[in-house]
Amino acid sequence: MVHYVLLKFKAGTDVDAIELNMRETYRQLEQELPFLTEPFVWRNCVERDSNADIMATIHLDNATQLKDYLTHPLHVAMADNFKDAVVTRISFDHE
Repeated sequence: MVHYVLLKFKAGTDVDAIELNMRETYRQLEQELPFLTEPFVWRNCVERDSNADIMATIHLDNATQLKDYLTHPLHVAMADNFKDAVVTRISFDHE
């Protein structure tokens, strides 16, 4: 299963710092969760109102593991770190 997250942040948000934090958190999660692989954090390269600022993708062995990933303390801390700066969050999952 692939889990996608697209994030749009408030103007003035330090998206560089968030991107670095996300990359490091996903690196740690990949080491701690054997069912999580291929985490990528992508940065938008075209400024448009309709574009997200960051997109993250991760692979999970199956859909039942999504809850374990979402409730893992590293993921929760990462999301809490920037939740007040998020304007829009969209997730999408497919097998």
